[in-house]
Parts: sequence; C-alpha cells; structure tokens
Amino acid sequence: MTSQDVTVLFGSQTGNANMVAANAIEVAKANGLKAVLFDMDEFDVEQLAATQKLLLVTSTYGEGEMPDNAQTLWEAVSQDDAIDLNKLSFSVLALGDTSYDEFCAAGKLWDQRLEALGGKRLCDRVDCGVDYDDAAEAWVERSIGLITGKAVASSAATVKPTYHRDNPFAATLSVKKKLSGDNSSKEIMHYEIALDGLDLSYETGDALNIVGVNQPELVDQLLTHFNADRQECLLWKNVNHNIVKLVSRLLDIRSPSKQLVALVAERNGDAELNRLLSNADNEAITDFLWGVDSLDLLTGYPCDISLEEFCQTCTPLTARAYSISSSIDAHPGEVHLTVSSVRYHSNGREHHGVCSTYLADRLEQGEKVYGYFSPNKAFSVPADDSLPMIMVGPGTGIAPFRAFLEERQQRGAGGDNWLFFGDRNAACDFIYQDELEAMQSSGLLTRLDLAFSRDQEAKVYVQDRMHERGAELFAWLERGAYFFVCGDAIRMAKDVDRALHELIAKHGNLSDEQATHYVNDLKKQKRYVRDVY
Repeated sequence: MTSQDVTVLFGSQTGNANMVAANAIEVAKANGLKAVLFDMDEFDVEQLAATQKLLLVTSTYGEGEMPDNAQTLWEAVSQDDAIDLNKLSFSVLALGDTSYDEFCAAGKLWDQRLEALGGKRLCDRVDCGVDYDDAAEAWVERSIGLITGKAVASSAATVKPTYHRDNPFAATLSVKKKLSGDNSSKEIMHYEIALDGLDLSYETGDALNIVGVNQPELVDQLLTHFNADRQECLLWKNVNHNIVKLVSRLLDIRSPSKQLVALVAERNGDAELNRLLSNADNEAITDFLWGVDSLDLLTGYPCDISLEEFCQTCTPLTARAYSISSSIDAHPGEVHLTVSSVRYHSNGREHHGVCSTYLADRLEQGEKVYGYFSPNKAFSVPADDSLPMIMVGPGTGIAPFRAFLEERQQRGAGGDNWLFFGDRNAACDFIYQDELEAMQSSGLLTRLDLAFSRDQEAKVYVQDRMHERGAELFAWLERGAYFFVCGDAIRMAKDVDRALHELIAKHGNLSDEQATHYVNDLKKQKRYVRDVY
C-alpha cells in the first residue's frame, strides 16, 4: 500500500452514507489516486492497521447508535488492546439529523476513537444534517485535496439521479384508501402513485421520499402568534421569501429545534428549562419535548421573540422517507405506500404529523404529489430465489415485505417465505389481511405468525412469536435464510434483536458470545438487515 492509496469506509443504514462514499471514490480516482471502497462489514482491524489514508463516512440511527453494518468493526476497534494507528491519516464525515439529541453520534465516536488509537486527522470532522449534499461534496473535495496536495476536480461530474431532494418529480395520487378499521386506535392509509410515464423505476426495499407541506392551521396559528403581516417577506438562505410560503413549505415549524429551545429558555428565564439545558441532560430534554411542537413551546413560555428570530432557528422542512410497499414488476408504472397518520391531542390543541396528514387530509386523488426515490441496496430480496426469507414487520413495518412477497411471486421464486406481523387488535389492525391470506393459501407465504397485543390479557408481540417458533426459526437460518426487520427502532427492533440472539443461543447450543458471533456473521453476509426508524 502506497501513500497514494485511499481507503473509503462507510457505515450506512439506508444508503445515504454509501452514496457519499461512492462519490468520494470517483473523485479520488479522477484525481489520480488508487481508491478502494469498503462496507464496514467487509473490513477488519488488521486491514485498518495497514491503512495509511482513510476517508470514513457514517450515518447515525436510533438513539445515537452505529449503523448495523458498522457495529462489528466498531466493537473491534473499541477493545482496550485494539490496534495502533499511528501511521493513519483520516477524515470523517458524519451524517445525521439535527432533530435528534445524539446528532451524528456515530461519526463523532469514530473520529474520537481513530485519534485515540494514534491516527492523525487530515481535517476536522464534518457533521451534516439531512440536507447534506453541499457539505458532503465540500468534505470530499477538501479531503482528497489534502491527500493530493492540490485542488481537486469537482465532483459535479458524478452522475446524480434525475430526480432528487432539490428536483423532485411530480406524479399523480391515483388511489387513497384507509386500511385500518373504524374502531382502530390509529389510522393506516394505503396510497398508490402513478409515475405518469416518467420512465422511473425502483427496487424492492427502496424508499420514496414525499415532499410535504405544513398544516395550514398550524401556519395560521403561528403567524397569528407573531401578529405577522401575511404579505411580509423574510430573508432565508440569502433569498427573500413571502412569509406564508416560507413557513408553509420551506421551514420545519412543527418540531422545536435545539436553537429555539435555547432561545426560549434565555428570553423567558424559566429556571427548570434553563436547568435542563445547563445540565445537558438530553434524556430529560427529550422527555420534556415529547409531543410538544414549536407553538406549544412559544405559548407555554411566553417571551419576546420576533418572527424573523424564530425562522432563523428552524431547520429546513425535509421530505419524509417511506418504505415502498409494492413491487414495480407487480404494478408497472406505480409505487405504493403504507402510512400511519400521526394525530394526537395535547396542550388543548390537535397536533398532526407534517407529511402523513398532508397525504391523508389534504391531498386528493388525481392531484400531484412530489417526491424522489432513495435506494437501499442491502435491504432487498435475495438474489438466489431458492433461499428462505424471514420477515419481521409489525404495523406499517409490513410495507416492504408486501413488496418482497410480490417480487418473489413475480419471479416465481421457490424459496420459503415467513412473515411475523402484529399490531394491537386483529379485528381492526390486520392490514392487508386478504392479500396475506391469499398468499398463504397459494403457498407463496410459507408461514404467517401473528401477534395482536391487545386481543388477550397478556400482551403478545412479534418477539414472543419468534421465541415460540425458535427451533424452526434457527433451522431456517441454518439453511441460509435471510432475516429482515422493518419498523420502530427504539423498542421493537431492539426487542427482536434480543430475541434473535437468545433463540440462536438456545437452539444452537451456543454461549452468549458465540451467539453474538453468529449474528455478526449474518450481518456480514447481509443476511440480517434492518430498515428501522
């Protein structure tokens, strides 16, 4: 390995870090470097010890956690007797979401650990929010430039999709129907979007990002709170915008940013709020903000804040990513979504999720919806049609698995398929029941295990069904099954992961450590993949 070799490592949950890393490879090669791209699951500490120039890109998911494909390597470099990296020069790009307390936590940890092991930074770490394109491009160019010692060719040559965050496509909402029953405690909707001859395609496992619009009632209430002139213009990102358009379409006015919380605390002077901030107690702050939107904060802690100051604290309104619930082979020219509408009553007001209720309440069939696709290469139907699939997707987590099953049906795949599905009540929350039962009757769906938590005195969840079927589930894994999970990252995914480790230990007659190695091997083989949020 020479000083002109560059290793690019990525840790990615949904594919964004992968795309940035792939772009870095192209820029490096265009500037005369020999560059190699590695998924962190494909890399080990011995290879890291031999690396001299490293660009590392990683996302963060859940509560400040490493992406699944980064966990094994991270555990290895975290050991007390880990390797000496005094010959390493590195640069870290961290992707995250500023609305989370543990913003870019995984990237920060990697940056600190590489330095602690003796590595030297090429440049300071760059932390990016959801609108990361420009910052990531600048980081790539600067990092490569520091290695080559000269200004690098622009990465603009890298081919981008025709439609993306800054250029969404317009398609037609053709079907909109409610899936959950009238007595359900939630509203789950099914949407079908016609791609209108756009010559677009997607793979099963991909996501569709929908560009939403803030709820008009919230916009009106917020502007009334500031006694705003609706004809007023405000400067944002060096452009003058009409204030109604700005707060309706460009700013996230629902979720209070950390900057807004700090500004309110300073101007109002509330002792408890200031104590939470001064103690940097992220968990307590998260609990405090649970269910609270920006208007709740402003009215609950009255203070002198101007509309312009408020807007400067807001993050951009970003598209909402939804797992696609259709196979394009089964539905040519269409893309389907399965979405739970977020609604709740708090602080004397009705609260609504930005995008979910935009789709449910304000977008009518025949109207245009704006969006763009995001690939998720690892989260896809096995290339080998003979291999079994085990899918765990309670609630709207079933979305990609409806697509997986349709894809296998279209392929005529012979591999066994096993779905764990659940929700609260079978009578009103068993979405896609007719389709799933038809798939089961036809033999496409080999096993269907259901867990409806409120249909009996003792609550039953998908992880409980996994334990009940543990011996058979382990037998499927032994014959090459892929294990997929989709849904809530905070509780469900962790409970399922714990159950997986436990049943592997039990039915494989393995120690806890051996079971962990078994699961890590599944991850390395891309046979244990999660789409969690």
